[in-house]
Amino acid sequence: MDKHIKNQLKGKRLLLLGGSLWKDAIKKIADEYEIVLVATGNSQNAGIFEIASEQYQVNSTDAEEMKKLIIEKKIDGVYMGGNEAVISAACVYLNELGLPCYCKKNQWDALQDKRIFKELCIRHNLPCVPEVKLEQVCEENVEFPVITKPADGCGSSGFKVCHNAKELKEGITKARTNSPTKQVIVEKFVKNDGVVVFYTISKGKLYFSGLEDKYPVRYKEHGSYVGGLFVFESSLKEIFREKFEKNISDLVADLGIKEGSFWIEVFYDGSDFYFNEAGYRYGGSASIYPINYMYGINQVAADIFYALTGKSEIKNFISIIPEKVMKKKYYAVYPLYSRAGKVSEISGYLTLQKSPEIVTVISKISLQDEIKESGTFSQAVTLIHFVFDDINELQGTIEKIHNVYKVLDQDGNNMIERMLNIKNVSLK
Repeated sequence: MDKHIKNQLKGKRLLLLGGSLWKDAIKKIADEYEIVLVATGNSQNAGIFEIASEQYQVNSTDAEEMKKLIIEKKIDGVYMGGNEAVISAACVYLNELGLPCYCKKNQWDALQDKRIFKELCIRHNLPCVPEVKLEQVCEENVEFPVITKPADGCGSSGFKVCHNAKELKEGITKARTNSPTKQVIVEKFVKNDGVVVFYTISKGKLYFSGLEDKYPVRYKEHGSYVGGLFVFESSLKEIFREKFEKNISDLVADLGIKEGSFWIEVFYDGSDFYFNEAGYRYGGSASIYPINYMYGINQVAADIFYALTGKSEIKNFISIIPEKVMKKKYYAVYPLYSRAGKVSEISGYLTLQKSPEIVTVISKISLQDEIKESGTFSQAVTLIHFVFDDINELQGTIEKIHNVYKVLDQDGNNMIERMLNIKNVSLK
């Protein structure tokens, strides 16, 4: 451990606004560097309340109340977590207080709002999916299929593939309902197998942090796609970096971004890439773990260090990867999706955690939770991270997961659905 880093963090008071999905990583870092954790938010059931020594029930998006809490409790720094609404609000009041914050509101909006991001991509010669203007939709001058989505949504909420005028009308209504600003994007449908590229930024410099293959699966009744499997490292890595990394770096510089981490989802139809959307935060599948495993960058520790010191550092931190995890060629994130129902039993968690190929099992649910049918990533009740060397090991671990891990409803039925067809997974 770097004693210089510990000396700067020891005894500091860190306010957590989120990060429940990776609470174990936060606690490991806090314990190692002797950081005092303080939690706040609307729900005492949130995971950050389990690891904090002080807890307060203040709405993280209420700027005036949060500023009072930060001052009264002598908070040294604030860790925002990964919730979009919380980050959007917190970056404003943290900058007003003069506390370290990795982003400014205009930077956050630029990478959160699909319209602004698309304009930035076009400006920096990054290819995007052709858009269908709403006025063309009114004229019924549309070549199907197309997709509809909210301009500022996430997690597949409000997304629909439309094959005719009736579905298009339904898709526009669905997208508008799921958009905070009621804005809709209509685009040509392209094959949405693709990749997600990750970067870490320190002192304005871009550090490549991985390219993962994303294998989508479809909720047919909703017309929506969600991630069925994520695999690091993509065989397209070198091609992608050579074609686009300079342009991406220029885009980041254009926004004046100096710190933090971000990802970009890019569709790949076998010959062409289409930049789709970005996030100025960790990936929703807890991308902090594969990035630490593959590249040695502990993004959580880096963000905490910056929040508490205002200094930028992305190396020399402890790892959040358990020591028992074997070194393998590939890293997978496998989401488990649940049918609608009420959770009465969860089993197999500890058994999986002991396996040397399993990095972490992240449960997003608790007993008595009601799972609702949404056709979005919110139906992923558990994220299982593991490593493997070839397709046989991948398939074997997935089979093991389904044999061991169960989420039962009140009638004793397993609520976990098998969404992924392993035959669609190709490792080159």
